[in-house]
Amino acid sequence: MTTSFWQAQAGLPRTSEALPHLGTIETDLCIIGAGIIGSGVAYFAAQQGLRGLVVEARDAAMGATGRNAGFILSGIADNYASAVRKYGRDTARELWALSIENRNLMLHFSEELGVPTDRCGSLLLAESDEEAEEMARSADLLAEDGFPGEFTPYDPLNRGFLAGLRRPADGVTQPALLNRALLQSSGFDLVYGSPVTRIESDGHTVTVHSERATIRARYLFLATNAFSAQLHPYFENKVVPMRGQIYVTEPAPLVFDTAGYSHFGFHYFRQVPEPGQPGYGRWLLGGGRHLFFDSENNNWSVEISDVLQAHLESWTARHFPEFANLPITHRWAGTMGFTTDGLPLVGLLPGHERTAFSVGFNGHGMGLGVMVARRALDLLLEGRDPSIFSVRRLHDTPALQA
Repeated sequence: MTTSFWQAQAGLPRTSEALPHLGTIETDLCIIGAGIIGSGVAYFAAQQGLRGLVVEARDAAMGATGRNAGFILSGIADNYASAVRKYGRDTARELWALSIENRNLMLHFSEELGVPTDRCGSLLLAESDEEAEEMARSADLLAEDGFPGEFTPYDPLNRGFLAGLRRPADGVTQPALLNRALLQSSGFDLVYGSPVTRIESDGHTVTVHSERATIRARYLFLATNAFSAQLHPYFENKVVPMRGQIYVTEPAPLVFDTAGYSHFGFHYFRQVPEPGQPGYGRWLLGGGRHLFFDSENNNWSVEISDVLQAHLESWTARHFPEFANLPITHRWAGTMGFTTDGLPLVGLLPGHERTAFSVGFNGHGMGLGVMVARRALDLLLEGRDPSIFSVRRLHDTPALQA
């Protein structure tokens, strides 16, 4: 298993060898999955006075949360013009507004919890005429709907791009440290190194059987994202695993001070400030999946692919040649959960009316996750409609084709 730069900084993974069995635990809420969704649910549940714990097969932030680029951005995977065509204007507007609310809360959490954070903004860059046209259209629609953005119909960096869209209020964080700090602040216990083997429900109590504990809870929350179908067959063909890959170099002088996206988000990049070396940062580049769909889609592996990593290096040499010959210190992969229509799924597990889920974040769990999870918790505890994220919309939709 590869280990990300963030996970290595956070001292992950911890050993799970010879951990004690904890017997049977009774609590209000059990959460399966200790990524940012599980940690967010724990935080919100604690605010409502619930006691609980999170059970995790590996360790907190060992999944996609600790393997991404650390971006906290407005928007979703689709650009705004594409989202308007795909979902309609009202839904696109709701998605963007929620992502901004999520971004503001996540950056607040990061700063309050002492996690390295930078409100550096983000910069979308076009690699083709088609993307530049989409970016211009998105900028017009965003302005009409009151969302900030600064569009330039030329390359703002003079690095071989065709247009740019800057979003000044976005930011970046250390995702593994944020995940762990948020979970700790909730007061929920973490049972790590404890894969779940099955869940049962009698209508009043949910029982979770795991390797290190049996948990009896009033409520259960599934924050299992790409691994949901491994836990329950209901998620087969609803949440599909996709592999993403990243590398990080030795520090170099800072020349790129924001969070970058290009080729419709299939390339993402930043310089990570190096502690103790003012004016220096490590080059981080991820993506490239669009060129290798056959190998990256429907892939659970967190090992790297040499051919995709080579593509990332060639992309750096083309657009940021000053980083091309830097020693690479970390290469890793992560498993994302994708849905049939690109939106997360929220609902109650059939036959388990006290079990809710919030899964399938399409590579943008940091950008939408905690606010979508809050809607799922409201559904579980209060019966509130999760609106555009309700799983009911997929019941008559064909399965995702890889």
